Amino acid sequence: MKQITEARQLVDQAWQRLEHWERDMDAAQALLEHARASHPHDAHVLTCLGAVLCDRALYREAEAVLRAALAQGSLDRHTTFNLAVAVFNTGTRRQALALFGAAAKMPPSALTWAAYFDPHGT
Repeated sequence: MKQITEARQLVDQAWQRLEHWERDMDAAQALLEHARASHPHDAHVLTCLGAVLCDRALYREAEAVLRAALAQGSLDRHTTFNLAVAVFNTGTRRQALALFGAAAKMPPSALTWAAYFDPHGT
């Protein structure tokens, strides 16, 4: 899906040029929100939107979107990993660790990506 590819390029660009972080992440989120409006049950779109929301520290929103992707039957490592990132920041660490463990046993989709996560960050 073209919107996923374009959003990924914007996210990569945001990480490379931090001075344009907000602009690029706003644009990536807008693309994925638009894709979600057209394809509300697409687990790939939901997973990518969840990654962007996690990267923007919008963890509660990310958790809801990623749980929706799982409800659509996603078996993508990135869906579960991104949910673990969101839960790590909103829920219990024990729950997050179980999700990280589950994610490690799943194959990743080539269409999606993992949210940034620094286990040593505060």
